[in-house]
Amino acid sequence: MAESGWLGHAIRMGRFDYQRSVRAIREDTGRLILLAGGAGFMTLLLTVFSILFVPELRGADLEFSINRLVRGTLAMLWVFGVFMLAQRTTTAHSKPVADAFVLTTVSPRTAVVGGIVAESLRVLTYVFPVGLLLTIAGAYTFSAPLTLLAVPLVGSLYIASAVTVGRLLGYCAAWLVATVPFVARHKGVLGGTVAMLFFGTYFLFQARQLPISISPTTLGVIPIGWLADLLVVGTSIGWSSTHALGGVVAVSVVIISGIWLSERIATSFWFGESVTVSDAGKTSVSTRTEGDQRSLKQAVTPLGVPFITGPTRHVAEWFLLRARREPQRLNFLLIPVFGGGSALVNMMLQGSGSLAILGPASAVLLGWTAGAAFGLNPFGDEGAVLPTTLTAVSGQAFVRGLIAPSLLFAPVVSVVTLVTALIGGYGPLAAIALTLIGCFLTVVGATLAPIVGMWFPRYSAIRIGNSDGVRPPRLLAGVLHVVLMWLPGAALVGLVAAPELVRLALSGIGYVPGFILGLVANGGVLTTFTSSLNDAGAAIQGFPLTAFRGGFGGLLIVAGLLVARRAYRRAVRRFETHELH
Repeated sequence: MAESGWLGHAIRMGRFDYQRSVRAIREDTGRLILLAGGAGFMTLLLTVFSILFVPELRGADLEFSINRLVRGTLAMLWVFGVFMLAQRTTTAHSKPVADAFVLTTVSPRTAVVGGIVAESLRVLTYVFPVGLLLTIAGAYTFSAPLTLLAVPLVGSLYIASAVTVGRLLGYCAAWLVATVPFVARHKGVLGGTVAMLFFGTYFLFQARQLPISISPTTLGVIPIGWLADLLVVGTSIGWSSTHALGGVVAVSVVIISGIWLSERIATSFWFGESVTVSDAGKTSVSTRTEGDQRSLKQAVTPLGVPFITGPTRHVAEWFLLRARREPQRLNFLLIPVFGGGSALVNMMLQGSGSLAILGPASAVLLGWTAGAAFGLNPFGDEGAVLPTTLTAVSGQAFVRGLIAPSLLFAPVVSVVTLVTALIGGYGPLAAIALTLIGCFLTVVGATLAPIVGMWFPRYSAIRIGNSDGVRPPRLLAGVLHVVLMWLPGAALVGLVAAPELVRLALSGIGYVPGFILGLVANGGVLTTFTSSLNDAGAAIQGFPLTAFRGGFGGLLIVAGLLVARRAYRRAVRRFETHELH
């Protein structure tokens, strides 16, 4: 039973949680730059389009009506948002902050609605610049003051309904993990399978050039998409009053019923008994008791560290276990991978890319991901036991233990790269070459990660979701590792896929500075130097393609091996000479 005045309590609770999130982002420069950069880039892009096309559209007689395709596209974006918000709920907001205090002070309904209010405010803040731009541009283009009210109203209903359904699905997933032993035991595999199925299906809605693609018109029956009709009220675009009213009614039902169901599921999750499943597959009452008895080898099952023994094996198993228990620390891998994947999908959808990109992209992205997963914050990962580790393990055993877990995923990189290369139309030799490059990048990346992480460690724990003691790598360490791996990796796969393009890019070492200096050169030494740079660029362009591929590719491989060898030795020396302050 909710307490008297629960709605006001929920609003104040949501506002407080939102303000707390804003303060946390302000204190984290890296997150602030990423969030501001993403919102700013989209706003800048839409601003350019508005400047180019709004004057042309203003006053024009548009013979266009909201159809099933528009409604289906809006519903498709809503479904995508619901899935992402459900993931956030499961991983980051399954319980209120300070849950012991909150759940003994206010009712579960207040806590649920407060969480929905806080999440809605976060989403509204992120999309506010884009929404404001679209509102002003729409009102100016169609000379429709009603747009100034319609766009904020539709946006608020759209976001509130997505957040509510996302919370409901997130609570359901968290409840299943907490109460069903099978789901708790295999939550990683099940979660990954669900994510792959969702994104695979979502890709079919966008890749219309594929023979098995799905048209967004199939989602036009979802009433949430009918809000598109309300969005254009007062403009010259045709709209349906029936669909507009139906959309508002549907959103209201979704929000009210979603809150009611979320309260029930969350109450059962928060106050119910949770099962604890050991890694050996047995349900137990105490994680600590069972965990003290099982061996480290059993704890990382079904993964294992073959071919090595002794302290090196123990270090590798510990880092595997940490990654398994705290997958939040690997979130830094998602930004480049999803960023690169989204760019590839957009290129394919716009017709500027083909399936031939998948093989080279898989080699670079997966090779980097496997290499960077475990070793980018070795000192910080040890936490309070770092003094013991520094005295109990040799430098060679520790660094080799950091490298070994990444090498376990080399077969996965090989298989995925080989399959995507063959799907992309490459011949057997080219596909094998891309596969070997993916393995090479995995080895070099795994060897390079420890020294980069030792140069820029993160000792202080941060909060990620419901976990307060997570120590992900520093942003600078991640960026440096990306640059050191992606640039040579792109050059290597380019030598297989498009050697002419790599040769042209490399010739820019001479052409680009020569062109810039040529703008200011007035004779003398500067002109001679400019001519030499242009000659160097021309000489690179003049290399026979076969000789260029073999020579430059061999140079990159030898350089990578030398850098890896040097990085390994430096990491061992830095571990053995590390001093605690």
